[in-house]
This record gives sequence, structure tokens and C-alpha cells, in this order.
Amino acid sequence: MIQLFISLVLVSGMFLFVQWYFDRGFIRYIDEREQQLTDSLVEELSMIYTTDGGWQALSTSPKRWLQLVTSVTGAPLMGERLEHRAERLRQEGWPPRNIKPSPAGLPVPMEWRIRLLDAQSAMIYGPKDESLSDMERRPIRGNNGAIVGYLGLSKDQGVFSAAHDLQFSEQQNQAYFIIALFMLLLSAGVALPLAHHLLRPIKDLTLATRRLASGDYSARIQHQSNDEIGQLACDFNELALTLSQNEALRRRWVADISHELRTPLAILLGEIDALRDGVYTLDDNALSSLQQEAQLMSRLINDLFELSMSDIGALDYHKVALNLGAAARDAIEGFASGFAEKAIVIETAGLDETQAVVFADPDRIDQLLSNLLHNTLRYTDANGCARMTLMQRDKRVYLTLEDSSPGVQAAELPKLFDRLYRADSSRNRKTGGTGLGLAICQNIAEAHSGSLTAAPSSLGGLCFTLELPLITEETV
Repeated sequence: MIQLFISLVLVSGMFLFVQWYFDRGFIRYIDEREQQLTDSLVEELSMIYTTDGGWQALSTSPKRWLQLVTSVTGAPLMGERLEHRAERLRQEGWPPRNIKPSPAGLPVPMEWRIRLLDAQSAMIYGPKDESLSDMERRPIRGNNGAIVGYLGLSKDQGVFSAAHDLQFSEQQNQAYFIIALFMLLLSAGVALPLAHHLLRPIKDLTLATRRLASGDYSARIQHQSNDEIGQLACDFNELALTLSQNEALRRRWVADISHELRTPLAILLGEIDALRDGVYTLDDNALSSLQQEAQLMSRLINDLFELSMSDIGALDYHKVALNLGAAARDAIEGFASGFAEKAIVIETAGLDETQAVVFADPDRIDQLLSNLLHNTLRYTDANGCARMTLMQRDKRVYLTLEDSSPGVQAAELPKLFDRLYRADSSRNRKTGGTGLGLAICQNIAEAHSGSLTAAPSSLGGLCFTLELPLITEETV
């Protein structure tokens, strides 16, 4: 409807403007034409006066008068028409003294619309009682420049008939009106189907948006087109799919957290009840078991808090120029006794040779490396091996940590960084993990404009690759 209203306003404005401009231009054209005709008529009358030596011959000859007036106005009378008109004028009395008004809508005869006066303004041709104040007079001069007469023009009548011209103007206005009406109907014929075509997907989008706002994430828009509406429908469907996936993740996240917290809490409550009922004896072993479950809950809660702070960007990062090789060496030395206890041999390559300086937070990088080394120490079988390698390429630094078996199936590799995810029984909660460490590591890597990925290791276990940008002048 808005398009139809705009079309109505535009077409109506165009019609009124064209009509106004045409009428104005047409009136100007009539005035200029009348000026040209009166100038020509004055020149002809001046020549006649000079040739005849006065107005006597012209005033007594209706035929000459008709020939003069009609030839100047561009429609000369000739032959029988001229004779017939002159005879009728002679019968009515020549020169006419009482000009009859023309019937309504008919043009005033040419010979009745002009007046001829002599040098003293006495009427030669025209009614004697006509007031000279109602007449526009054009002087007629002889050869010597003296005024020999006047051509009188009634102020309400022109030299030639305006009826035909006004009729032509009215016909043009009618034509413009018909064209404007046709264009308006054409606009309506185009606008209404187009509005229906555009409003239908918009209505579908509105209804789907309301469903989405009410929590129904299954809402989709079936609109197949390559225009902007089609792109909007595709974007809406992508949004609905993302919200649906996020809702599923949220529910699974809540369920997983509830499960992870419920398990150690149930064990604690069970052991406490057993101690109260006398089933267990309150000794060092019982206290150690209670402490282990409490520590597990504490680690889980701390990891959840740290992960939530990382997701909302609330973790503090104090970045400085950091030698990644030296940081990795320090992290390995902190786990030396643990690896020796499980007889796991850890090899290094490039940590001391490669001068890989990155712009990073030393504490967060140490946390990331410690989580990865703790993961290797926890899950790698005894008498195994591990390897940490550092290299740089194309202004990027790559730190890899590989370990021996057990490994992870290829289908489960993308899920390792999901919250509370554990691959199999070899890497489960019994070994002390919360399932949040790798997610925290990935968030730390992304906060440093880097990435952390997992892949199968040539040693039989997992290979984690940390990629970070090398420090530049713009980075500091």
C-alpha cells in the first residue's frame, strides 16, 4: 500500500506539474503569436494607406478587408468562400456598426475582432459606441512616420480565435489526465502483486521470529530466491540453527555439570554416612578418601569458574615479550619428578636453539603448558615417552607435544576441547581429570591470537600443536 500511495503522489504531482507548465507555455505562445499577427496587420495597413492615399477605399470594400485580415492570420479566403462572406457582410451593412456576440463556444469571426480608427481615433471599422478605454490601440504610421490611424484590439479578445486554442489545451489536459490515470492503474497493477510477493516472506519472517522469541528454535522459513529477502531468510535459518545448537549445548552443559558435581558429592555423603554408622573406621585412609573427593570437587569448581571467566573475557592478561622455548623448558622441569616416577622419557627439540619470542602472558602460557604436560603425565602409560618440539615458520611459532599410547580415535579428536568431554575409559574421571583443562587451554591460545589443535601422534598417543604469532613492532 505504501508503494501504491507513493505512485499516486508521484503521478498526481507529475500530472499537475505538466498541466501547469503546458498551460503557462501555451498562453505565452498565444501572446507571442498575437503580437506577431498584429505587427503584420499594422504593416499591411500602413502599406494600404500609402497606396490608396487614405482609408476610404478599404472602408467601403468588405472583400479587401476579408482578404487582408485572413491572409495575415494565416487562413486566407479565396474564390467562392471569399465572395460569399463579402456578400453577407455587405447585406448586413458595411462597415458593420453593431458587432454581434458569437454563440457560446464558437469562435468570433476574424473580421469582427479588430477595429480600424483614423488618426483622430474616429471609428472607421467597428461600432461607433464602443468605448476607446476598452480597446488596446496600435499606431499605424505612413511613409513620413506620422500616425495615420490605429489598429484597435478589444482587451477581452485576440486577433485570432482563442476558442480553438483553448479547445486544444483542454484536449491536451484530458490526454494528460488519461495518461496519468493509466499510469496510476499500471502502477497499482504492478505494486499490488509485488507487495504481495514481498509481504508474504516478511510475514513468514515475523511469525518465525515470534516463534523463535518464544523458545521454539525449530522455526524455519521456506523461501527460495536469490534476492535480499532470500538472503535474509537464509540468515534467519542460520540464526535459528545456531540458537538451537546453543540451547542443546546449554542443556547438555547443565546436565554434565550436575553429573560431575553429583558424583563426588554422592561419594562424600556415602562415606560420611558409612563413618557415622560405623561401617568404616575413621582413620587416615578414610580421611584421605574424603580429602581426595573434596579436592576433585574443588578442582572442578575452580575450572568451571576459570572457564566461565574466560568465556566472558574477564580473565586478566598481562602480556610481555616472552621466550616460548624458555617457558616450555621451565614447565617441563616442573614435571620432571612426575615423569621419572612413571618412567616416561620426555624428549625436546628446538627449545634452546629456536629464539621464538611471543607477546604473551607468562602465567597463562605456563598454565596452558602445565595443563598439556599434566594431561600427558596423567594419561600416558608407564614406561612410555613424550616429545616437545619448537619451530618457527612464516612469522608463526609452533610448539608440539606428543606422547605415546593410549591414543584417541580419529572421530573423537574434534570433541577433545568440548567441556566435560572424555574420550574413553583410559582417559576418564578416575584418573583425576575434570574434562575442562583442554577447553581452558584452547581459550588461552585464542586469547593470544593463536590456536590449539589435536591430532594423532606418531608415538601412538596424542599430538597437541600450539600456534602463536611471533612478536613484531606493532604487537608490543
